[in-house]
Amino acid sequence: MTASMAFYADAGTTVRLNEYGTKSPPILTLDGRDHTLSVSSFGRIPVADQLAFAHALATTAADYVKALETYTAARADGDQKPDGQP
Repeated sequence: MTASMAFYADAGTTVRLNEYGTKSPPILTLDGRDHTLSVSSFGRIPVADQLAFAHALATTAADYVKALETYTAARADGDQKPDGQP
C-alpha cells in the first residue's frame, strides 16, 4: 500500500499522545481544523520494528525543528510570513 498526504500545521493544530499502558500501543495524534493524522502501529507488528520507527520519527522531528529554527533565524527582517506573502 502506498499513501501520500500533506499536513499543514497552524496555530490551531494540536499534538497529543494517547497512552494505554501495557494494554495497547500508544497513538500520536495531530489535529487540525478540518483533518486529523494519527500515528500508531498494529499489535501484530514486532515491537522492535515499532521502536525503530518511533526512534526514526523522533530523530527526524528533531531535525525538522532545527531546520525550522535555521529558516526562522535567516529571516533577518523579522517578517514571519511565508516567502512571497504580503
